[in-house]
Amino acid sequence: MTGDELKAILDAAGLSQADFARLLGVTSRAVNLWMVGDRAIPGPAEAYLRLLGALPPNLRQAELARLRERKPPMREGMYGIEFQSGSGAGIGVLVLENGRAYGVDAGGVKYDGGYVYDDKTGFAELSLKLTFAPNTPAVFGIRHPYEWAIDVSTRLDPRQERGRLRLATPIGPTVDVQYRYLRSLPDA
Repeated sequence: MTGDELKAILDAAGLSQADFARLLGVTSRAVNLWMVGDRAIPGPAEAYLRLLGALPPNLRQAELARLRERKPPMREGMYGIEFQSGSGAGIGVLVLENGRAYGVDAGGVKYDGGYVYDDKTGFAELSLKLTFAPNTPAVFGIRHPYEWAIDVSTRLDPRQERGRLRLATPIGPTVDVQYRYLRSLPDA
């Protein structure tokens, strides 16, 4: 299937690139790359498109209406965070995207890891590696003259615009964090 054929099927179905991406669980950028021919359309996506195109119009419209009504349970995007512990405080940005979690704070600490959204609890279970540059003080009172890292975990309710959580660390102190949803990620 070519990008032009993909565009024709989406147009005939009245389906936007963003809706198609959401339906397949891929990014809009991936669909855009398929449409311009920079990336091959995966076989399962092509098969689904052909099936969708073969449906009678009333069934196709029912499927698309169901897609548009369904609210995504996981709010991905950029989150502003403010945190404090007994020895300090700070601010940063955390990004949640397709199971990945990453970010940085004003002190230069890098966050890398992932999350798993639990449909039953409505929480995203985050696991992050925090990497500190040499001589960067941690909010829980530790500073090393070399780069160092710790693994942390927490639960975040991504359905909320803002909230609080406690970040568990392997070295004892917990960190109180306030988060606020800032924006979704750009499609391209």
